[in-house]
Amino acid sequence: MGHKLAALLVLALTSWSTLAEPALSAPAPIPLSEFGRLVDSLSEPEGYFDTDNFVSNEAGYLRVLPAMRRLALSGGAYVGVGPDQNFSYIAELGPELAFIVDIRRQNALEHLYFKALFQLSATRAAYLERLFGRRIRLAGQNAETAPIRVLLDAATSAARDARLETAMQVEARATIRAWNLALRDADFAALDLVARAFMEGGPELKFTSYNRGPRSYHPTFRQLLEETDGAVQANYLAREEKFRRLRVMHLENRIIPVVGDFAGPRAFQNVARELRRRGVSLRCFYASNVEFYLFGSEAWERYVRNVRALPLDPAACIIRSYANTGQPHPAQVAGYYMTTVIQRLDGFLRREATGENRSYWDVVTRDCILR
Repeated sequence: MGHKLAALLVLALTSWSTLAEPALSAPAPIPLSEFGRLVDSLSEPEGYFDTDNFVSNEAGYLRVLPAMRRLALSGGAYVGVGPDQNFSYIAELGPELAFIVDIRRQNALEHLYFKALFQLSATRAAYLERLFGRRIRLAGQNAETAPIRVLLDAATSAARDARLETAMQVEARATIRAWNLALRDADFAALDLVARAFMEGGPELKFTSYNRGPRSYHPTFRQLLEETDGAVQANYLAREEKFRRLRVMHLENRIIPVVGDFAGPRAFQNVARELRRRGVSLRCFYASNVEFYLFGSEAWERYVRNVRALPLDPAACIIRSYANTGQPHPAQVAGYYMTTVIQRLDGFLRREATGENRSYWDVVTRDCILR
């Protein structure tokens, strides 16, 4: 009887412990007024880079997702650069907060445009309708379970409708105006430029450089949306649940675009202070190939100082892209001119402190975490 009583007591205490343990709470939404303050106050004056930056040119951007899963990289904060490839990393990571820092003000405005489309669209199909300004009609298929290829086929085959495009632009602009952000007339003109680029280019829209000739190997937007992680399609529009996860983050104002230079005096430092104020550490930093343009100059030291200012989780990683136009990267995937790799941030900063990063090649090849 004594043994049975003891067992019951242990069971009761275990059950109480389980019940008493507080559940992990979801990240708190950010009020719209606070979102506007952050967009404005964290930013610094814009700089120049010679690309339109509507879409990415990094076809292999999803090849790091298996490593992210193997590392169980999730939560915390995310900092990235560039257009919508960030959404696929954010959907995978599920961070509390995401900051997208880019030297071009147009990039921040593009993300505000995406935010408006997420707010106005309950499904992937509705989002793509607004993005391309074309009705997506599926014969006998459920749009919520349809493969991304089917949705893009429908968008490609739909005739352009100027009245529909104008109506969708007006709705997106009205949505952004209702947020009462510190935007100028020139900003709304830039938002119209972004909208027209996607509506005119459709799924075949490509990354373009202003001072360099066209590159046949740049992927189309369609190719980027249909990309795989090496096994399955893993873009944020590949499955409805990924889209919904991002939509919640947008509706809760937890994806914040910032105008800033990686080596600038304010934006990175401001983001670092904001993360520390909120008690959130950085888990994932997507740097693309920005470091290529900084390495070997005085800007490099300022950039490294900015990265050191961020509150880093011990497992924090950095995602980099490397152009295989010269020396092919050891992790290059056949058929891809850009190689995307993931590395530990603490290892990068340790090598910076010891002077081991003697070349950009050292930066992009040391301690790559492969599948």
